[in-house]
Amino acid sequence: MTTRSLMDGLSGRPGNGPASVTGTSGGWLIGTQISVLGQMMWLDAYRLWVPANGDTTPRKFALWNTTTTTAETLVPGSVVTSGTLTLGAWNVVRLPVPIQLAPGTQYVPSCGWNVTTGISVTSNQFDFGQPFGSGITNGPLVGWSAGTGANPYPVTGTAAGLGGQQVFSNALGSDPAAAMPNNGSGSDNLWIDVVVDDTAPIGYTGSYRLWPNRYELGNWNLDTANNFTLGQQFTVSQACQVNNVWFYSPAGVTQLPTEVGVLDAAGNVIGVNAAPSWVLLGGGAAAAGGGWMSASCPGVLAAGTTYWACVTNGAASPAVWNAAAAAYWTTGFGGSGLTAGPITAPSNAAAASPGQNSYHAGSALHLPDTNAGPFSYGVDIEVTPVTPSGGAYYPYHHRAAGRPGGR
Repeated sequence: MTTRSLMDGLSGRPGNGPASVTGTSGGWLIGTQISVLGQMMWLDAYRLWVPANGDTTPRKFALWNTTTTTAETLVPGSVVTSGTLTLGAWNVVRLPVPIQLAPGTQYVPSCGWNVTTGISVTSNQFDFGQPFGSGITNGPLVGWSAGTGANPYPVTGTAAGLGGQQVFSNALGSDPAAAMPNNGSGSDNLWIDVVVDDTAPIGYTGSYRLWPNRYELGNWNLDTANNFTLGQQFTVSQACQVNNVWFYSPAGVTQLPTEVGVLDAAGNVIGVNAAPSWVLLGGGAAAAGGGWMSASCPGVLAAGTTYWACVTNGAASPAVWNAAAAAYWTTGFGGSGLTAGPITAPSNAAAASPGQNSYHAGSALHLPDTNAGPFSYGVDIEVTPVTPSGGAYYPYHHRAAGRPGGR
């Protein structure tokens, strides 16, 4: 297991914060803009630097996923409140249960409290020519630069309105679960951080997706009004049970896929649901235009076999029903492929013919056989590893007690 933070003081990254606060008072929210790249990661804890003369009162933390420049979604299970804080130190506030972070989406870990003495601020950090003008990187964990720096979050229309790397609000109260800080702090560092790792909690027997806890698709445009099967190519590293096929239904559409299935590379149907009932990411019946949603699908997958998770629109009079995010599997976040537990989705270059995220024109479920470019069509797969005989399934090695993020 490898744990990572943005401000651990290693490899040129920031270490300890300022010795004293910048004086202010009232209800404050602060946050930082982060992503994980290339793989699903686990959020274990929040980190917060408290100067020697800061407030020690307990603080609440929450995680948000930005969806547009004016909207965001609170990630379930991400809210936790600290105990009394330690002065002159990094305070680590652990989640009761680690949560999954999807690769290639922007999260804002946030903290809020009623400030008495002040907040931690180090100016001139995240813009061009400044110490972290290209952001902060620790393996797959990235803290983006300021919007005017060299490496801001690249998804147009999602986070562009946040401006500075670190964000704040002194007008939305002190509860980070009720509102996300939404004012760019320019190039300031407000000294809020995370602890993430690449290892499932001990005894975890739940499911995996490529994009868990993600509420947007990225730089997408509406596709054409045709009957298609759209497919996401993937493999699994061990036998898995299929739980669901996921689909991103973009705003403005009026139709949902009429069939979902999993096929192998020879076109054999591993599992199919010919009358899917779509369920929203947060639960409840889904309607067209509702964003990420799932439909159940049967099937057992073998290790090392190439599969396609597919959705089909067989409507007699098809309207525009899907989104397409260009270049996702070449120069986008999937350009080197993605992994999530046992799931691997190859890049366009590494994918089996005809390429990653391909389609078939027609109204019946069919193996995707045409690639018009490395689009992401917003199709995902959810699986649960099959428990081996003789004991509980541990997808990775145990976490060691006493380590950051340990359980």
